[in-house]
Amino acid sequence: MEDYEKKIIEMFSEISKLHGLSKSIGAIYAVLFLSDEPLSIPDIVEKLKISKGNVSMGLKKLEELGFIRKVMVIGKRRNYYVVEDRFSSIKDIAKKKYEIISKTYESVKDSKLPKDKLKKLEKMKNLSEKILKVLEEINNEENI
Repeated sequence: MEDYEKKIIEMFSEISKLHGLSKSIGAIYAVLFLSDEPLSIPDIVEKLKISKGNVSMGLKKLEELGFIRKVMVIGKRRNYYVVEDRFSSIKDIAKKKYEIISKTYESVKDSKLPKDKLKKLEKMKNLSEKILKVLEEINNEENI
């Protein structure tokens, strides 16, 4: 394994920990990120030297989170995986969070919710709206 590959794997492992996921999930993502071709479970096991079960569980979690997806490889029977377009996924998550917060805010703003809690919820709604707008601007500028 090249030195740069080790550094990228370590970076994604640390990022994974920041999000409450295991380091191995970050390492699995990194291997897929670095690969120009779809990879199977045995491919990932070989590269990372971790158990098949660990890889399988990590792939399932990454797929649930929308970070990767299964693809078919012609002539092969195994499942293969590739990374998803992360920026679109980040933007989609931000949009969903905004919609959930906004919908909840609208449904409780005239309720008996204490004013300080309503104010916090309003700030959350406004912040999530700003984040979404920034992500949409970046998307439009970069055409990601």
